[in-house]
Amino acid sequence: MQTRYFEDLKDKRLLNRGNSILNRLFSTSVYSIRQLAESDSEAKAMYRFLQNDNVSEADIVRNMASNCVSCVGSKSVLCIQDTSEVNLINHRNRIQKDNYTGTTNGKSDSGLGFFIHPSFIIDSQT
Repeated sequence: MQTRYFEDLKDKRLLNRGNSILNRLFSTSVYSIRQLAESDSEAKAMYRFLQNDNVSEADIVRNMASNCVSCVGSKSVLCIQDTSEVNLINHRNRIQKDNYTGTTNGKSDSGLGFFIHPSFIIDSQT
């Protein structure tokens, strides 16, 4: 498996933390911080990284796109996509609608959650 890494963050400590998180994500295929972290302090460090003002969503997307480009190279690839709804209506007393969480039900305001569009990239030749 090819190593994925952040190469462009403002602070070397953030770069190291981000790379540690990425390596663990891709080597374990676990996507819950609580399950990914080996201790409460490590989970706290991961949450702090994701909430750090010096690490923006654009930084993460830019670095992940760079990883994708370097993995693909000049290969012909297929991108298989799907749309999934993350429904959070059972958490409506804890979570409020904002720029990231909104109405998922197009016919009323009763839905709470968001949509994701996971993609699976495969080599079209192999």
